[in-house]
Amino acid sequence: MSKKKNLVIIESPAKARSLRGYLGDSYEVVASNGHIRDLPRNYLGVDETADFKPTYTILPEKRKIVANLKKIAKGYSRIYLAADPDREGEAICWHLSQILYRKDVVFNRLRFNAITKDTILRSLKKPSSIDMQLVDAQQARRVMDRLVGYKVSSWLQRIMGKGKSAGRVQSVALRIIQEREDAINSFLPVEYWLIDAKFIQGDTPFSASLSRIDHNTSGKPGKYPGCEDEACSIIERMSRIGTNWEIVKVASRDKSVQPPPPFITSTLQQTASNRLSFSPSRTMSLAQQLYEGISIGTTERTGLITYMRTDSVRMSPESLKSCREYLAEKYGSASVTPKVRRYRSSKGSQDAHEAIRPVDIRLTPGKLESILTPSQLSLYRLIFRRFAATQLKDAIISNTTVTVSGAGLEFSAIGEVLLDRGFSAIDPAFIKTKNQLPKLSVGEVLLESFDKEQKFTSPPPRFSEARLVAEMKKVGIGRPSTYVATINTLRKREYVEKDGKVLKPTELGTTSIRILIKMFPHIFKVDFTARMEELLDSVAKGTETYTGVLKQLSLPLESSLQMAMKNTENFRNELQEETGETCPECGAPIIIRWGRYGKFKACTSFPGCRYSSPVEEDNSSEFEGRKCPQCASSMLQKTGRYGKYLSCGNHPKCRHTEPVPTGVLCPAPGCSGELVEKKSRRGRLFFACNRYPECKYAVWNRPVDRACPRCGFPILIEKNKKKGIWCPECRKKIET
Repeated sequence: MSKKKNLVIIESPAKARSLRGYLGDSYEVVASNGHIRDLPRNYLGVDETADFKPTYTILPEKRKIVANLKKIAKGYSRIYLAADPDREGEAICWHLSQILYRKDVVFNRLRFNAITKDTILRSLKKPSSIDMQLVDAQQARRVMDRLVGYKVSSWLQRIMGKGKSAGRVQSVALRIIQEREDAINSFLPVEYWLIDAKFIQGDTPFSASLSRIDHNTSGKPGKYPGCEDEACSIIERMSRIGTNWEIVKVASRDKSVQPPPPFITSTLQQTASNRLSFSPSRTMSLAQQLYEGISIGTTERTGLITYMRTDSVRMSPESLKSCREYLAEKYGSASVTPKVRRYRSSKGSQDAHEAIRPVDIRLTPGKLESILTPSQLSLYRLIFRRFAATQLKDAIISNTTVTVSGAGLEFSAIGEVLLDRGFSAIDPAFIKTKNQLPKLSVGEVLLESFDKEQKFTSPPPRFSEARLVAEMKKVGIGRPSTYVATINTLRKREYVEKDGKVLKPTELGTTSIRILIKMFPHIFKVDFTARMEELLDSVAKGTETYTGVLKQLSLPLESSLQMAMKNTENFRNELQEETGETCPECGAPIIIRWGRYGKFKACTSFPGCRYSSPVEEDNSSEFEGRKCPQCASSMLQKTGRYGKYLSCGNHPKCRHTEPVPTGVLCPAPGCSGELVEKKSRRGRLFFACNRYPECKYAVWNRPVDRACPRCGFPILIEKNKKKGIWCPECRKKIET
């Protein structure tokens, strides 16, 4: 039996290391490594006839951990459960209490919003019990997801083959992406022309843009000249006016700009994407590290930020007090707001946790430069500045508009001047002012030059991962803890793909969501999913019951599912495409069908004839200088599920395929192979010797058939356009 008196179970090993440093030798701290139980993977696991009673099983990968927890727990009569302070964390604690239950053991719940010594010791003084309302809310979410995912996915697989899935939040997020893509495809650009002019008053030049034509208000595309003839007509009129131009109005006004609220999960992900080019998943990974604890000097590990999965902008009184004291010392008391500034959380936020903020405002980014990694430091600096700015005074901007008139035409010039930096003193990037105008007054001006420029209205932009998170937050689907997982699932299922920084639906994604919307119109509506999130919040608050919420979901689901089952065969037939080809093995017609790995060609005599072949892109082309080693036919370059490859032009009679060669010989000593294109398990392109496994030489970057002038290595590598050509051996950049 352990000499330690108390057992604490927390989620992650990193947090466990932090707690051990705070609690001393009288506490045993172990990690559960997240969830230990879940619904079964191979069957529904929900008894709908018994008030949706779930059946839980220990996750296969957690069996050793559970066995170890049971062994350790035998020596303790009091166990503290300290998972994250949200629904998922509450559910983890409840599952642990169920698995480790004994008549002589007492379970206490520890909740803390930051991993620091003070907060941990404070929570130990006031332990609580497991909140079953939060547990019920998590169970309701999990069961709702299982009912929709299991039943609808099973039906979808009958239509499109194995491996396809639908989800209560996942499919609605896909719908948002698809609807944006539809809007882009249906968008008709409208032509308009901008006309800019350069004027001079005295010796002072300034530029202005056309804003009104014959007293018709301008200001947005469609109000400007709509074609080149109109633009030329206006320019001709300007030329005839000569010197009859004058400034008729100079209007200035000061405006106050308030600092933005502290970060919540969605705004942190979006700002980190815009300012640091971090993906939401990377942002959350770094935030998790800052939350769980970093070793600072010779002291124990300490958490640097509060809990990072939150939708509340609430800030504790203690944090505001220390923040205002620090700012008064740093910038002077005159820079701090007279009253404490607070913000109101958006409608539908759970408000269970504070906003994301530094745990200790005096741990400035400058003090952590030698401790944090560059990425950690960049994110911490964002969080620190955003929180600190909330208690600084407003910025004051002077906005000046100058109006120039002549012959029914009006030109406007707008300038801004920052009169008082206010909160932007902590970070100039908070405020971006327009160009500053020279000092001008009402009176005559000279037209010096003018110019016209053709423009077209732009379609709505595609969603980046961060913008999609913001949209999900706006319409009320998903929660801070599920945003990243939802996007990752869409990419893993190949429903969407990244094109640069934006998300595009794949053909598979488009086909799937159109079918789901048609057959399950109520389930995969944005407002229905948002309503489900509200119901989950009601369960957490105790105003709705677990069973009641699931009954509300199951009615439209079962109704739509019955209709879908009746139309299964019709959908299968609609998705099939005629090819006009005949099967090379039995002569029956060939059709295109959907399967586990997308579209493929199949014989209509199946299962009597099992001939099939992949659907290749139409842009296959002959790969010059390459012949099939089996039949001497020309090799064609094609694109399939795993990217580009070479295929025999005599397919399907000859089915030889090989990777795309680079034309660069393998540089490994004594090897006569060639480097070819390959893809890793995670889809990343790399270049390896075609004699693998005999030769295991490989590089991530595209090889260049040129020897290094420094060390003589046979090849160079091309990192990218900006970084240029490098030697993989001496690791030096080579001047081209």
